[in-house]
Amino acid sequence: MTQSSVAPTDRYKFPHRHWVRWFVVATILLVAVVRLRLLNLPLERDEGEYAYAGQLLLQGVPPYQLAGNMKFPGTYAAYAMIMGGFGQTPAGIHLGVLCVTMLTAGMLFWLGRRLLDETAGLVAAGAYAVLAASPAILGLEGHAAHFVALFATAGLCLLLPVREAIGWKRALAGGFMLGMAMLMIQHGIFFCLWGLIFPAVAGPRPPGTIWTKRLPLMVACSLGMALPLGLTCLALWHAGVLDRFWFWTVSYARQYVSLVPLADVPMKFFTGFSQAVGGSGLLWIAALIGLRLLWLDARLRELRFALVGFAVASGLATCPGFYFRPHYFLLALPAVALLAGCGIGGAELIYRNLTGSATWRKAWPGAAFVLMVAVSVCLNRQVWFELKPAQASRAIYGFDLFSQARSAAAFIRTNTAPDARVAVLGSEPEIYFLSHRRSATSYLYTYALMEPQPFARRMQQEMIGEIESARPECVVVVTFNDSWISRPESDHEIFDWWNSYRTNYYLARSFPITPAPEGSALLIYQRTSAVPPVKAGNPL
Repeated sequence: MTQSSVAPTDRYKFPHRHWVRWFVVATILLVAVVRLRLLNLPLERDEGEYAYAGQLLLQGVPPYQLAGNMKFPGTYAAYAMIMGGFGQTPAGIHLGVLCVTMLTAGMLFWLGRRLLDETAGLVAAGAYAVLAASPAILGLEGHAAHFVALFATAGLCLLLPVREAIGWKRALAGGFMLGMAMLMIQHGIFFCLWGLIFPAVAGPRPPGTIWTKRLPLMVACSLGMALPLGLTCLALWHAGVLDRFWFWTVSYARQYVSLVPLADVPMKFFTGFSQAVGGSGLLWIAALIGLRLLWLDARLRELRFALVGFAVASGLATCPGFYFRPHYFLLALPAVALLAGCGIGGAELIYRNLTGSATWRKAWPGAAFVLMVAVSVCLNRQVWFELKPAQASRAIYGFDLFSQARSAAAFIRTNTAPDARVAVLGSEPEIYFLSHRRSATSYLYTYALMEPQPFARRMQQEMIGEIESARPECVVVVTFNDSWISRPESDHEIFDWWNSYRTNYYLARSFPITPAPEGSALLIYQRTSAVPPVKAGNPL
């Protein structure tokens, strides 16, 4: 039998698939155990933002009213749902992320098996589970990209026309999933662009059908994509915060994505991508092989451009602003995992047709995948199996800031009333969430205040005014530039203001950050009228 004669519905019953199946199941269970072991990994600042905004949502406070940021609010709602089910703790959040990544892996298994065969599905699911938990790509944390991957994969499952044409209802549902991906964070717009184009021009259709006959599908898909953001804007308008939503997600975001000079883009990409790949390079190579084999596997003839388009959309999703931070590459993992499945599944079929039916010969693609996973597990072993959560956080980020933020939040929670207001001069919103105290300012990050953009001075003045108006019981000052990213050209008005305003406070506690430049710490100041001062000689 030649390759060209392979029917799309053929399923080759290779004996070695039994051990590949059990290996992938064991791998996914291993990753789940790793995530369970690290449930108490200290929240980093992005997680802190989502968790605090989700906490406010559970209290009936709409997004952008007390917490402003340039991201769309979908992840805030996702965090609120997770915390409503699993609790408002780091462990509850990470348990929810575990469920999200396992669900995404399950959809990739279904899709890979439907596209090719069980081997492709198993490889796609196993590769995604391993890649999405890689410390190098910051996959153990609850980044918005995990939720984008979930909804983008769901949209792919609905819109990819495998062996049958799709109807308008399915196009509407698929578009809605892609619209949800964009609602998680703006990067998801590239998946929406893919959804507009490829369901209309790719996949099975009756001979002689022109693409304009699929216009109803494009309309249904577009309507589905518009629904999540449209309904959200309506809700924000009703809550009276639509203007703040527009400022943060459009006006300021437009400035933010224009800060990186084009000359710096190649180096930023190389640095971010090489860090994100980390110890999982072999699985990324498997995806490149799969990309090539799309043109050699007859089963994918009508879906090649759709799959390539999804991969291109995944790559473009990592590009806005050209920052190429490691966790941005989480957005590409569904495409990478699916292409890896196509690579191993396609190699298995092609090698079988070329070399005969000897079991040991046709088993080598599966064995190669086992080796790829084993290498990744081995290179991640320190964080996955040896270090405690706080130690793992330090190993991942290179400092213990987030562990110290947890300690600072515990101090605030113990030494202030439940209705106390807190201000953080720095970009550590996890302190608000962990202390269960509301912020005295809507500025959760101070990066924007230091950026060379036209809103910086206005933002500093607004933050200063909000703090002075709220008169917080505690002010946490972060003396670590990673939390500010101050530049020589930055406006330092807020520092001058604090040097004057802090006469209303006394230093109650200091949590040093290591390893970091000398003097890096979380300094907790309390209002002099709130708590008696620390006696002379007491350790900070």
